[in-house]
Amino acid sequence: MADIVSECYALSLYEVAADEKKEKVYLDELTAVCEVFGREPDFLKMLMTPSIALEDKQHVLKAVFEGRIETFLLNFLMLITEKRRIGLIRSMREAYKEQYYFENGIVEVRATTAQPMSKALKEKLKDKMGAVTGKQVVLETSVDESILGGIVVKVGGEQFDTSLRTRLAEIAAQLSNTMA
Repeated sequence: MADIVSECYALSLYEVAADEKKEKVYLDELTAVCEVFGREPDFLKMLMTPSIALEDKQHVLKAVFEGRIETFLLNFLMLITEKRRIGLIRSMREAYKEQYYFENGIVEVRATTAQPMSKALKEKLKDKMGAVTGKQVVLETSVDESILGGIVVKVGGEQFDTSLRTRLAEIAAQLSNTMA
């Protein structure tokens, strides 16, 4: 969950994107910017360093991103660098994504299984979750062998756990209670 400062910046950016009818473009580009910072943490660290002149930081931002992202998004990056908020870029991206998903009737579903899911099973889960939520589903999958079998599904703030690990823990708790 993004903090209030990140939300304010993200919603301001979203308003501009909506006015330009480029909400998805801005989301994709903001995601790409965050990926660059993820791959090059020293780049982000440099932008956050108070002893480096703002002009130098802005020059580097232009050199890296100019012509690769929307001009307004580049100006946004320079502004949040100037305001010393660039360190919040990931939470701003998350807040932007949440607003985009809300406005477009999209829900993020995270599914964890013990083995990788087949494409057919992924599609079946997306269809089922779409029917349950009434929204378009963006499915994120991961593998965690420790759940042994079954599936753990997270939708918004809710979690549905039908994993074998959880079922075994429930049985063990019942056995402990009956023997006590």
